[in-house]
Amino acid sequence: MKRRIRNITIIAVLIGGLLYSCSTEKNTAIRRVYHNITAYFNALYNAQDAYKSGQKRLMNEPNDNYARMLNIFYYSNEGAATAINSDMGRVQEKASKVIKKHSITARPEKRKRKNREFNDLPEYCKHVDDAYLLKGKAELYKHEYFQAIETFRFIIREYSMMPIKYDGQLWLARTYLEMDKYDRAKELIELMQGDNQFPKKLKKQLFLTVAEYHKKQYQLQEAAKQLEKAIPLTKNKTKKYRYHYILAQIYQELEKNDKANENYAIVMRKNPIYEMVFNARINMAQLYRTTQGSAEDLQKELKKMLTDEKNKEFQDQIYFALGSIEENKGNISEALKYYRKSAAVSVQNNYQKTESYLAVAEIYFEQPDYKNAQLYYDSAMGFIDKTRRNYNEIYNKSRNLNELVTHITTIEHQDSLQRVAAMSESKRMALIDQIIQNLIEEEKRQMEEERMNRLAMQNQQQNKRTTQGGGWYFYNPTAVSMGESAFIQKWGKRKLEDHWRRSNKSQMTSEPLAEDAQGEDSTKVTDNKKREYYLQDLPLTDSALAVSDSLIQHAFYELGNVYRIKLENLPKATDTYEELLSRFPGFDKITTVYYRMYKMYEEMRESEKAERYRNIIIQQYPKSLYARLMTNPDYIKKIQEKEQQVKFFYRTTWRLFKNGDYQQVINNFRRADTAFTDHQLYSKFALLNTIAKGQMADSTTFVAYLKDYVKQFPKGNETPYAKDLVRYMTTDQTKPQGVEQKEQKTIAEETKKEIQVDFKMQERVPHYYVSIIDTRNASANLVKFNISNFNIDYYSILDFKVKDFVFSADFKAITVEPFTTWYNAMNYFESIDYVKEVYEDISKNNYIHFVISEENYKKLFETKAINQYLEFFKENYVKRREQANE
Repeated sequence: MKRRIRNITIIAVLIGGLLYSCSTEKNTAIRRVYHNITAYFNALYNAQDAYKSGQKRLMNEPNDNYARMLNIFYYSNEGAATAINSDMGRVQEKASKVIKKHSITARPEKRKRKNREFNDLPEYCKHVDDAYLLKGKAELYKHEYFQAIETFRFIIREYSMMPIKYDGQLWLARTYLEMDKYDRAKELIELMQGDNQFPKKLKKQLFLTVAEYHKKQYQLQEAAKQLEKAIPLTKNKTKKYRYHYILAQIYQELEKNDKANENYAIVMRKNPIYEMVFNARINMAQLYRTTQGSAEDLQKELKKMLTDEKNKEFQDQIYFALGSIEENKGNISEALKYYRKSAAVSVQNNYQKTESYLAVAEIYFEQPDYKNAQLYYDSAMGFIDKTRRNYNEIYNKSRNLNELVTHITTIEHQDSLQRVAAMSESKRMALIDQIIQNLIEEEKRQMEEERMNRLAMQNQQQNKRTTQGGGWYFYNPTAVSMGESAFIQKWGKRKLEDHWRRSNKSQMTSEPLAEDAQGEDSTKVTDNKKREYYLQDLPLTDSALAVSDSLIQHAFYELGNVYRIKLENLPKATDTYEELLSRFPGFDKITTVYYRMYKMYEEMRESEKAERYRNIIIQQYPKSLYARLMTNPDYIKKIQEKEQQVKFFYRTTWRLFKNGDYQQVINNFRRADTAFTDHQLYSKFALLNTIAKGQMADSTTFVAYLKDYVKQFPKGNETPYAKDLVRYMTTDQTKPQGVEQKEQKTIAEETKKEIQVDFKMQERVPHYYVSIIDTRNASANLVKFNISNFNIDYYSILDFKVKDFVFSADFKAITVEPFTTWYNAMNYFESIDYVKEVYEDISKNNYIHFVISEENYKKLFETKAINQYLEFFKENYVKRREQANE
C-alpha cells in the first residue's frame, strides 16, 4: 500500500513538473529545453518536411512554358500555387503551431549577468524564428503576397540583431519581385549588397534574386552576370541545368549565339528532363549559321525527330527549326514552306503558332510584299499573347499594314470597276455572265465535296459505333476532342461572339454601301447570281466616275502617308505620290504632295529630284506656306513669335474676364478684332467679349448678343456653350453651371454596373485625361471651354486636343490628348486638381475625372464600368504617385 502511494506521488510530481514546464509565461532553463525539443519534434520537423515535399513536387512537375524564357524560381510558374497548396498549407499550420505554443518572449528569471545579449533576446525558443521564415516562404509559394510581406517584415524588425534578418530581407525582395514592385526590391537588394556582414551561405540566393530582378525588367546583360555567379555555387543538379538553360535563353535573346550554344550543349550533355533537352536542341537548330559548316546532319536529325512518336506534340517546333535553318541558308521559299507547315500542325501551342505566322509575315515584310505580310500578321494577331513584351510593336505593324492594304484594295477595286464600266455593254454583260456561271459551278463543286465528306463521316461514325458502341457525338469524348483540335488548328482559340472568324473586326464595315444610317440599304441587290448585283457599283455616269476618282485620289494620298510615316519606306512613298501626280494632276492637296516629295528626295539624297519639286512649289505656288518656308528661313520663327503674342494676349484677357473687369475685356477684343481675326483663338476672344457685354446689359440684350455670336460662329468650338447660355436664359432648362438637384443619383451611382473588366496598368503607352460630366446638372460645354482656357494658360507650348462625345444618355465625356506616358498624364491631372479653375462652378457630385491608357479607354467606353475603373485608377495611379512623393 505504501509503495502504491509512493508511486502515485512520484507520477503526480512528474506530471506537475511537466505541466509547469509547458507554460511559456515564465522563462527558465527547463522550460527552454522543453519547448526547444517539443517545438522541433512536434511541429517544426513536420513543417520542414512538408516544405521539402512541396519543393520536390514543383521540381518534378514544374509546368514550365518553354515557349518563353523560363522562370528562375519554380514558384513563379503558372499553376505553382495550386500544385503545392496542400503542402504549403501544412507548412503554415505547423509553423503557426510552433509560434503559438512554443514562443517564449519573457525575460529569463535567472539573468546571466555577464551575457547581456542573452538577456535581451527577442525570442528564447530557438525554433520560432525558423517557423516564421517557413511560414513566410509558404505564403509566397501560395501567392499570398501581402501576408508574406507582413511575415518577412516582422522577421526583419523583431530579429534585427540576428542572422535570420538576412533571410527575411532576401525573401521580402523576392516577394516584391513577384508583385512587380521593382523599386522596393531594389532598395532591399542594395541594402544586402552593401552589408559586409551578409552571410556567405546566402550569396548564391542573393545572386539568383538579383538575376531575377534584372531578368524581369529585360536587363538581360546584368541578369546573365548574376546567373554566371550563381551556377558554380549550385549543388542541386536539376536546378543547375535549369540555370544553364535560362542563361542560354538570355544569350540567345542577346544574340550571343556562341555562349547560348555552349549552355544549351551543357543541358543536352547532362540530359536532365526530356522536354528541356528537346527544346535545347530546337533552339540550337534555330541558332544555326552557315558559317558553322554543313547543315545536312542537323536537318537529318530534326527530320528523324519528326518520325518519333513522343515528338508528335512538338512537330510545330521542329518544322519551325527547319524553317530557321533554311532561312539562315538563304533558301527563303523552303523556309516559308516549313514555317507554314509549323503553323498548320500547331494546335495547342498558341505561342509557336504566333511565332510561325510572324516568321512568314516578317519575310514578306522585308521583301517587301506588304499584302502577304498583312495576311500573316493578321493571322498572328488571332493567337498572340497580349502580355508579350513586343506586343505593341507587332500590333502597330499589323494595324499599319491593315490600313495600307485597305488603301491598296480601294485603288484596285475602283480601277477594276472603272475598267468594266469602260467596256461596251455587250462585253460587260458577257463578263458578268461568265462570273455568275463560274460562281454556280463552284457552289456545285463545294456541295458535292460536302456531301462526300458527310458520307465519309457517317461511315466513320458507323464503324466506331460498331467497335465502341453507339451514342450521340457529344457523348463521345474522343470525337469531341478531335473536333475541338481540328477547330483550334484552323481558327485558334476564338471567343464565342458575332463575326468570330475575323481577328480584325475593325474592317468589317469596309464594304461600300453595305448599310445606310437606318440599317441595310433596301435598294441594294444582294443576290450575287443576278446581273444587277455587279452593275450597281459600276461608275457608269459622270458623277459616279467623279466619286470613284475621288476615292482613288484619297487612297493614293493616304497610301503614300502610310509608306512615308508608318512603314518608313521612302522609295515606295515617292513611287505612290508620283503615280498620284501622274494620274490626277489637279489633286486638291497637290502642294502638300510636292512638298513631301521635296523633303523625301532630300532625305534620300537625290538632290536633283528634290530641287525639281522645290522649284515647282516656289514658281507655281509662291504664296503657299511651303514656298514661304523655303524662301524665308525665319518664317517659322516669326509665326511662332506671333503665336506666343496672341496666346499671351488671350491669357491676359481671360484673367480680366475671370476677375470681372468686363470693360477691359471689351477693350482688348477691339484690338483682337483688328489684329487676330484669322487666328484660331479669335472665336474665344469673341465669346469673352459677348459675355462681358451681356454682363453690362439687360437679359434681353444679353440673349441677342449670344444669338449674334452663334450666327457668326455656327461651327465654333465655343458655340455649344453659347447655346447653353441662350437656352438657360430663355427657358427653364438646366443652368450651364453645376447645380445640384435632389433625388438624382450621382455619376458613380448612375453608371454602377456589376461587370468585371480586365483593366491593365501600362506605363509607356499613350494616355488620355478624361472628364465625365452629368449633363442634367452641369454644362459639359462650360467644362470643355474651361479646359481649353486652362491649356492656353498653363500648357501653351503643348498642342493638346480637347474632344467631347456622348458617354451615355445623361453623361458627356471630355478628353484631352495626347500624353505619351501615365506619368505625364498624372502631372496634368494633378495640375487640374491644384489650380481648381476648370471645375470651380461645378459641384463635385456632377463630374468625375481621371487618366486612362488608350487600351483601357476602349474597354471603358464599351463596358461603361466606371466604378470598377475608378477603383483601378486609385490603386494603380493615385496611390503610386503618393508613394513616389513620400
